[in-house]
Amino acid sequence: MIMDAKFIGKSKLTGQGQLTLPQEGRKDLKIAAKSEVYWYEFNDVLVLIKELVNPKELANFVFNKKKKK
Repeated sequence: MIMDAKFIGKSKLTGQGQLTLPQEGRKDLKIAAKSEVYWYEFNDVLVLIKELVNPKELANFVFNKKKKK
């Protein structure tokens, strides 16, 4: 399944290293205040997701790699 990227806004990193997740993204993904989110890094790409997943499966999904059988 190929999904198109959707731009939802930008955030500015504070001096304390904090970011604000844009409202549209929070609304679309149903991320409430005090929710936990997870960060993964792949080849200089930072990915934020709302559920903990297997990094290899996430990389396959993000980069559209087909599973080897």
